[in-house]
Amino acid sequence: IQGLGQKIDKQFEDWGLTKAEKEVALLLLKGLSVKEIADVRQASEKTVGQHATAVYQKSQLHGRAELAAFFLEDLFTPNHQT
Repeated sequence: IQGLGQKIDKQFEDWGLTKAEKEVALLLLKGLSVKEIADVRQASEKTVGQHATAVYQKSQLHGRAELAAFFLEDLFTPNHQT
């Protein structure tokens, strides 16, 4: 888990996410709903949805599950190779 936050930040930069898109992506990763993200960011659900769509397009991922899996994959690799 150590270094995961840095990896996430770097990947968001590599994808070219805006500040707002990064915030929405991070909150999506934390499991917040679009409505909850809208409340936290004091934005409309439509705006949050647009940011989420931009995140998925720029990352070439298809939804929240793939976004989470992208970052969690490294956590589940074996500690040793056979």
